[in-house]
Amino acid sequence: MTMNKKKGQAKKRNIGLKRRMLYGILQVLIPVMVIITTLFWHTRKVMKQEYMRTTQSRITDIANKIDAKLQDIYSVSDNFAANDQLKKYIEKEYSPQEQLYKKLDIVKIYSNIFGAYDILNQRERISAIYTYKGELFNFLDPNNDTEEVIRRLRAMNIEDPDLLMKFRWFSLQDNFLLSDRPAKVRERKAVMGIRRIYSWEKARYEYVQLFALKEQDIYEQYRELAESIPGDIYVISENGSLISSSNEKAVESGELSEKLKAVILEQTGDLNEGWEALGNQMIQVKSSDVNDWKIVMVVPVKSVTKEVDVLYYRIFLVMVACVGLCTLMIFYLYKSFMDPIGKLNASMKEVYGGNLNAYVEVKQKNEVGDMIRYYNSMLERINTHIIEGLQSDRKKKELELEVLMSQINPHFLYNTLENIVWMSNEAGRPDIGRTAASLGRMYRLSISGGQVIVPMEHEIEHLMAYVKIQKNRYKEDFEFDLMTDMRQIHELYSLKIILQPAVENSFLYGMTGLKHPMMIRLTVKEKGGWVMIKIMDNGRGMDREKLKEVRDQIRFGKTSKDEEEQNRRSTGIGLHSIEARIKLYFGVDRAVSIFSKKDTGTLTVIRIPRITREDMDEHGNMSESSKSTALNGKKRK
Repeated sequence: MTMNKKKGQAKKRNIGLKRRMLYGILQVLIPVMVIITTLFWHTRKVMKQEYMRTTQSRITDIANKIDAKLQDIYSVSDNFAANDQLKKYIEKEYSPQEQLYKKLDIVKIYSNIFGAYDILNQRERISAIYTYKGELFNFLDPNNDTEEVIRRLRAMNIEDPDLLMKFRWFSLQDNFLLSDRPAKVRERKAVMGIRRIYSWEKARYEYVQLFALKEQDIYEQYRELAESIPGDIYVISENGSLISSSNEKAVESGELSEKLKAVILEQTGDLNEGWEALGNQMIQVKSSDVNDWKIVMVVPVKSVTKEVDVLYYRIFLVMVACVGLCTLMIFYLYKSFMDPIGKLNASMKEVYGGNLNAYVEVKQKNEVGDMIRYYNSMLERINTHIIEGLQSDRKKKELELEVLMSQINPHFLYNTLENIVWMSNEAGRPDIGRTAASLGRMYRLSISGGQVIVPMEHEIEHLMAYVKIQKNRYKEDFEFDLMTDMRQIHELYSLKIILQPAVENSFLYGMTGLKHPMMIRLTVKEKGGWVMIKIMDNGRGMDREKLKEVRDQIRFGKTSKDEEEQNRRSTGIGLHSIEARIKLYFGVDRAVSIFSKKDTGTLTVIRIPRITREDMDEHGNMSESSKSTALNGKKRK
């Protein structure tokens, strides 16, 4: 009974812990879901407002374009309101037998009078004129001046005395001035505008101007915006009559839906902010500054907030799935060892980040506690070995540095070289002084204040000091040509002491036994993010076997006994040293290439990444970011 009681109590504790964990998860997820919902609804509202604000300027631009179109029509109307050339045609009376002359007069008016005013055919022209005598001059279709057309005009009350000389526009309708109606609805539909013209000289209204503005011409003013938004654009008159629309079905019917018309007509002024006035649609209105037209944009709300809504539903489903998964995982996460395991995990992350003193406090006396104790012991041993190793390496480096520093005293060398220069001048041998001065200059540049990366100009200066020494030795048997634009390399930097060993290589392999003066030519050029250095000579060159041996030496550092003996007479750095240092510092493979032909000459090519002043830090060293770029971003085959 006692055992069963203990098992029951343990089971009860486990169930209680699971329940608390489940309640804890719900207490976190429910507020999070509430916050996410609030943020999404706020974002949804902001998106609608932002969408309407972004389209406000565009719909204003449409209104300005339509206003410009209307202003152009009004300008044309004003220009011909007092045109003396039209008067003689208006006063004419045409008998039924003179209809042919009337057609000719229509052509003359359209081509000579209207055409002279609009040479480039870019302005809207008067579509028709209806005189006080009842004569119709139809410029769109001269043959279509039937009684039916005149009846349609009179039905529009074009002779209404209350109109005076005001411009009046009618709603969208079929262009009855055309006898042959176009198949396309936007070409067939037109907005008719009329204006009565008064003659002060004769004290009467002489004629009525008629403009048939094609719906297609109005639609072109906002077609680009209409194609980019998920809704529709309408142009309506003050009383709600349709003028134009991006919805071709509305253009075909020539009417606006009664519900939308009622919503728009209820508003006063422009709607500058996004608002939902028609269920799930946003409406924005901009009034024309020229007449009573209004430009209306209607956009479904769902099309604007679609992405946010989809994202919200996905997050909601993910949260529900998380609750289900957490409920299943609770059965595996209630044991007491989760806390020490978490601490151990955090400690391991710190060790991975470089902190080897991230010990974990041990309280448990079980397997988890033993594991942590072993872990702490392992860290202690690692720290001991690392500290001892670092101390040993540091001591070794310090001893090596002391040996190197004891071998060379720069001030002693400088003073000795200056004494040699002075003594050579006293002895009447300035050539010895120049050689010693060049050697001193070489040594000074090779030290470079301890810097590895130096300006390319300093590297070339170091080489030229070496060339002067060789010139004093070989006299007329040696010429050096520097084929490099110093202005181009003014901003470039280089790994130090890579030019002199390469040029020295020409003396080693090309000068001995040469019967003609040797020419060494150096070029430095930029190419695709690299600096290409070429050293070419016309020395003795090498055969294939010797060339292969030198290439192996560059790559692997292997040399024959004869070659080692010859290198003892050189600087001791060699092409292999250049290859190794470039690879070590920049990570570039095959940085040094050599080509040669016996009795013809040798070409040595060195490539290094392009380094400029921007890649250097304030201490004259290459910055870590630039070094990383050189090691990783500039690796080439």
